[in-house]
Amino acid sequence: MGAPPDIREYFYWSERKIARIARDGGLNVSTAGSTKYKSPTGPFLPSVEIDRPRPAPARDAVAARIERYLSAQTVRDFVTPPRVRFAAGHGTLTFAQFVNFGKIEDTVSIFTEARSSTGSRVAICMFGSMDNLADVIATAPTTRTGWSSSAAPEIFRFISSFGRDVATGTTEEEIAREAVNLLCHQGGSANERGRRGFTYGHLGNSGEWMLEAYQDLDVSDDPAETDAGAYDRVVIGAPLWIRTPTPQALVLYGQDQDQRTDEAPLFPSVRSQRVPWWRHLLP
Repeated sequence: MGAPPDIREYFYWSERKIARIARDGGLNVSTAGSTKYKSPTGPFLPSVEIDRPRPAPARDAVAARIERYLSAQTVRDFVTPPRVRFAAGHGTLTFAQFVNFGKIEDTVSIFTEARSSTGSRVAICMFGSMDNLADVIATAPTTRTGWSSSAAPEIFRFISSFGRDVATGTTEEEIAREAVNLLCHQGGSANERGRRGFTYGHLGNSGEWMLEAYQDLDVSDDPAETDAGAYDRVVIGAPLWIRTPTPQALVLYGQDQDQRTDEAPLFPSVRSQRVPWWRHLLP
């Protein structure tokens, strides 16, 4: 017998988005139903009908069908110019609460980065519903102290409209840079790891993700600066799923925090000494 396939654990799964894509593409990924079996009939033999529940397809099987259907529209190497519709990749992902002027929204913010084969550094900013987040993360404790972005209301407005509503007096480029700033600095620095407030934790570099993009901008002329370095391109969107074949790679900051504060940065680069003007301390 061959080796068993990888068994992935899903830490985020957007049932609604996946169902919409499947419906639009005519894909059968139904998770409900039953199959009826009817016995043959004959002289003096009654007909017997058995209704057996049909098992729901595994998430891996559904994800594989979605990936095949979207393969021509999915970017994995960011050498193609903007604008992407769907993107996928793997690496380290950080999960945090979305803080909107002191109010914690029912939204999870997820940050990762990608590097193209030409060396460009891409910031991947994902925002999704807490309902789609695995309980092991959603119920994890966080510390509610640290820095928050004064641009959070504009960012929240943008993602709530699926990228269609940009506040008057604000440009898409400003939204992109502020989104990166929020995800990399809210509650602390991306390089501070366990010390960050409002942050659940991170999934090590075995994390796999796929998203639907709302925005994709080349900002190489004026890169998005963070404490972890600069990004040439910014993609903002909503995850379809986040998974990993190694669930033990999930690190939750509310557990054994003191053991992680001195570890290497999640996104190693030359640290920027600039302190963004837009950050303010929450009361």
